[in-house]
Amino acid sequence: MIQVSRSLIRELKTGFSRGLGITSRQTGPPVEFLVDQHHLRIRTSNQQVALEYRLPAEGLENQHLVAPFGLLRCCYGPQSDLVQIQREGKAIQVEWQEAGIPQLMEYPTAACVEFPALPDHFELNESRLMVALGDVCETVTTDSARYALDHLQLRGSAGQVISTDGRQLLVQEGFQFPWEEEFQIPANRLLCSREMGRGKSVEVGKTAEWVALRSGPWTIWLRINEKARFPDVMELVNQSPEAIASLQVSDEDAEFICAALKPKPFHQADSGKVTLDLNGDVTVCAREAGQGQQLDYILCRSEQSGEHLRANMSRHYFRRALQLGFRTISLSGSDTPAFCRDEHRIYVWALFAQVDALRPQSDAVRIESTSVSQPPTRSRTKRKREIEQLQLEQRQVVETDQVLTQMKSLCSGLSETVSHIRDLISQLRERSQGWSRSLTSDQSVCT
Repeated sequence: MIQVSRSLIRELKTGFSRGLGITSRQTGPPVEFLVDQHHLRIRTSNQQVALEYRLPAEGLENQHLVAPFGLLRCCYGPQSDLVQIQREGKAIQVEWQEAGIPQLMEYPTAACVEFPALPDHFELNESRLMVALGDVCETVTTDSARYALDHLQLRGSAGQVISTDGRQLLVQEGFQFPWEEEFQIPANRLLCSREMGRGKSVEVGKTAEWVALRSGPWTIWLRINEKARFPDVMELVNQSPEAIASLQVSDEDAEFICAALKPKPFHQADSGKVTLDLNGDVTVCAREAGQGQQLDYILCRSEQSGEHLRANMSRHYFRRALQLGFRTISLSGSDTPAFCRDEHRIYVWALFAQVDALRPQSDAVRIESTSVSQPPTRSRTKRKREIEQLQLEQRQVVETDQVLTQMKSLCSGLSETVSHIRDLISQLRERSQGWSRSLTSDQSVCT
């Protein structure tokens, strides 16, 4: 018998569905529950992706159960209640409780499918690799027939991860891969999820047909696509012209403009564009959907250097560069791609035609970044850590109060015990004196 929590079943259902691209209307591949001497492995796969969740399982006998994907859909939940999975004849029996009511389901045993083997060697990387893989997966597109722009390129000797959608390019480097060649693997939504980002490190390995990534309890295999064509994007990066203007954006202005350019339902063709006007003041000109009036956002805490320049660009790409943490944007002209670079990353995106750029308007609404107070934003992880720290402090206060209360009650109990002992000693002394007097009188009578 195998026991797992309902919350783990929910995590498995979500991770497997996201990683394999399974919708609620699709049946899904079978799920294997494999117990060896030290671990319980829960895994599933298709032709392009294989997923495995591993957790310690000491003391369990070796087992191998193969159940339909529907098992995960029937018994998942937010609770930590246990789900019991066992074989009964030719069926898989599942038992759990729903609101205190026992539940029982039986599923036919599914056929076992071939699962890829683990690589012989893994190369250890920092958790930054998983963040990089999630970022590059956000850069791909399926709208390409010539190139495999829904794939990631892994360059072993250069230690790079690259993706592009034909309009933007993201290069992440500084990683250790146990191979020298370069090849393509399919982008996967699970790489963008928090499930894969919980590990403190990432292990990377390769077999003849698969690339394996292991982070925390999760391992994902992605099939190598040897026939996929990928554009030579590094030629664009290496041959980029020298910048003639650059913009240094402060953290406060980056937060301000990202909030101002937050995506909205677009109804006009020009609402997805912004114009970066570097003419002494750093101005971002935009026109919202359904509004004829132009908005000029003045980034008062940011600085420009080089020539005066006006660049017409995608609102989404400009905002994404700032969200990725880039604070310096280099421009080589009004018709050449914008360029961002830091220690380990390169981000490039194409500009729109200069003829469509927004021009200064006398009736434009000017909004200065210093005139808008931005509430301090905190990431979800930081908020979670603060909540956990507050709960820990409250628990410590409660535990301290409880200890003090128990010590006070113990002290009062000890005081009562001491007084009782003193009373008993006094009584014993009085009785011993009475016994002494009675013995003396008896001896005198006998004499």
